[in-house]
Amino acid sequence: MELGTELFDDIVVILVAAGAGGLGARLLRLPPIIGYLVAGAIVGPQALALVTELEDVQTLAEFGVILLLFAVGVEISLSDLRRLGWRVLVASVGQITLTIGVGYGIGTALGWDARASLVAGMALSLSSTMVALKTLNDRGELGTLHGRMAAGMLLVQDLAFVPMMAVIAALGGEGDSLAAELAISAAKAAVILAGVWFVGSLGLPWLLKRVALVGARESFVVTVMAAALGAAALTSWGGLSAPLGAFIAGLVLSESDWAGRRALSEVIPVRDVFAALFFVSLGMLTDVGFLASHLGEVALFIGASIVVKFFLIHTLTRALGYLPDTAARTGFLMIQIGEFSFIVAGTAVALGVAGEDLLPLIITAAVVTMGITPGFVAVASKTLTSLRTRSTFFERHLAGAEGAESALQRGPALQGHVVVAGYGRVGSFIVQEIRELGLPYVAIESDPAIISRETAENDSLIYGDATNDAVLTAAGVQHAQLFVAALPEHVSALVAVQHVRRLNPEIRIVSRAGRQEEVRALEETGADAVVWPELEAALEMMRVSLLDVGVAKPVVEELVEEARAELGEWADEESPADES
Repeated sequence: MELGTELFDDIVVILVAAGAGGLGARLLRLPPIIGYLVAGAIVGPQALALVTELEDVQTLAEFGVILLLFAVGVEISLSDLRRLGWRVLVASVGQITLTIGVGYGIGTALGWDARASLVAGMALSLSSTMVALKTLNDRGELGTLHGRMAAGMLLVQDLAFVPMMAVIAALGGEGDSLAAELAISAAKAAVILAGVWFVGSLGLPWLLKRVALVGARESFVVTVMAAALGAAALTSWGGLSAPLGAFIAGLVLSESDWAGRRALSEVIPVRDVFAALFFVSLGMLTDVGFLASHLGEVALFIGASIVVKFFLIHTLTRALGYLPDTAARTGFLMIQIGEFSFIVAGTAVALGVAGEDLLPLIITAAVVTMGITPGFVAVASKTLTSLRTRSTFFERHLAGAEGAESALQRGPALQGHVVVAGYGRVGSFIVQEIRELGLPYVAIESDPAIISRETAENDSLIYGDATNDAVLTAAGVQHAQLFVAALPEHVSALVAVQHVRRLNPEIRIVSRAGRQEEVRALEETGADAVVWPELEAALEMMRVSLLDVGVAKPVVEELVEEARAELGEWADEESPADES
């Protein structure tokens, strides 16, 4: 077989460039996305021109987007996303509408006509689902409140892509009237999404289970890949973005723990290769010559994307009841211009709705904003953490302290109670057991959706940031006997434990750790006991297995405790000291 084709050579060049770019970024302590984008710019047509079949490469790179969003969908809990409810819809529609207005104003100021200005606003309003969710995934923050909020808003943006394309078609004189185009697009989208949802929730878990029972691993892998690509093809046929279908299929599959986790483990290696391919191909689109000749316009769109999107998302989420920390982190994640903005601008140019300069302008601004997002989020996260621990203004007025204090003024002061930080799946289960035992407690939660749903039946649940001294004081940690940090984010748990230990040196503190390297940090900060789910799962499997083969229960319990000590020491030894 002859392998010396141009496409094959291009793929080899891209993979070598991706490896070099990723390694270089790692050595410079930069996010790998930056390395991939720079590598793409170097080997692309505007520099060394080592890649010739750019369109074919971009088609392959699309697989990376599809597989990444499928995997992210599996990792995000659908039930958690559903709890956001109407808030995520209001925030998303508000952000999209207002950003389109700002983009329209920018286009008008640049002398463009109304149609081109409207398209510019549409392109500006969309963020990159790929970059934002990959950044969350790399930081281990998919399960956090701001991670779920960002995922929900990105999902709504992807759905908004459909009416945008209908509007552009109407402006270009293609098809029927605008109302008819919107109605047809909405109907097709609804049917396709319903089909993906139905098949994903009923047929896919059943099919994967049957394939797994056969025992052929390769068949399972092929079935998972076919499901992700099939869902993508269906949504693409319905006028939606292909990755949206894969994301929804993954979301639905996440409700089936066994099938979802197995599918995720099989997809990850292939996903990472194609994701690197996507970012390198994206870097190839960078036109340095266009950037130099249109520096003012590009800078204007970059600045508008960062400043306007952050301001709007922060303001809207704050107005909907979210804490400043959550609102800021959500905004920082969505500052970039998205990959679907290319399609919006490209279609408008092809139909004569906008001038030819719009597409390279959007592409250049998008590549720059995508590239800076991971580093921007990392710096912003450190800054917010510093503010939470050092700024008195932030402590008193921006973390829900007043609401927490007023909520607890209804009842008598507590003594010797339990304080639970976090009322998600873990925290609510702990509180349920505490209530059944009749123990006094206070639970702290920062998600307004949970607060509005639960406070009517639970007057010991308060709204606020558990990393805030004033909120912790309102919850009475100075007089509590136990503090449970059931927070999904490591930094929040770390800061909360630090503050609680300072406020009450005698209190007992129990915390959860999401990863191995977090255990020692929490213990050194002041936690008396740290629960690491992977360690507990290993010990429970060991206990059940030994009991099943007839080992006496006292012997099993002794062996489990010995193994716990040994595994705990091993975890300490294996923890990388410099990992952030």
